[in-house]
Amino acid sequence: MAPSTTYSSAKDFLDKIGQQVHDLVKTEANQYKVALTGQLSLASIWKESAAFTDPCDFIKNEGYKILAAHGDPCGNTNVDRFPDKEGAECDKSKIKDNKGKTGGACAPYRRLSLCNKNMEKMGRTSTTKHDLLADVCMAANYEAQSLIPYHDKYKQSNEDSKICTVLARSFADIGDIVRGRDLYDGKKKRGQTERDKLEENFKKYFQQIHDE
Repeated sequence: MAPSTTYSSAKDFLDKIGQQVHDLVKTEANQYKVALTGQLSLASIWKESAAFTDPCDFIKNEGYKILAAHGDPCGNTNVDRFPDKEGAECDKSKIKDNKGKTGGACAPYRRLSLCNKNMEKMGRTSTTKHDLLADVCMAANYEAQSLIPYHDKYKQSNEDSKICTVLARSFADIGDIVRGRDLYDGKKKRGQTERDKLEENFKKYFQQIHDE
């Protein structure tokens, strides 16, 4: 039987179209990536530029200013991050998409008191994307400082636990919050959950970035 040139031609045609679509999407994605990329050196702190590009240098030299402006990322109260060494929050009213059922998705204890409180106090200015990056760096730094003592305390009963893994998961939680993928609703105040409040704020932040 002679080979079918029709199938090959159609396949080649679809491959060509697919490549063009891929290239177009990639180009547009890169444009958005540039538009959304923040720079620490342009973050506004007390109406001044931070002047540091390295996150560690930024936190060391400018961190106290952000604390004064937005408060401690971990909040103002002493919270036991791990009231129980094993377990998680599975309250059906606090987990998005659990649909009223207990026992679905659960939030690990480290997620219940994440050090991201500073993100709730950001304003909308011409430096929003740079300020957001600064606040994310501060949240990650204080999250690490908060978790390390607990890890040192509890690793005696779990020798396989690695602090880098613990921190990576918490940093991923912070990333999910920024991207709108967080499933944990948190406490409800005045008819609005913590997640709802943050999502509302981030919509304003990204709208400001879009309008710049």
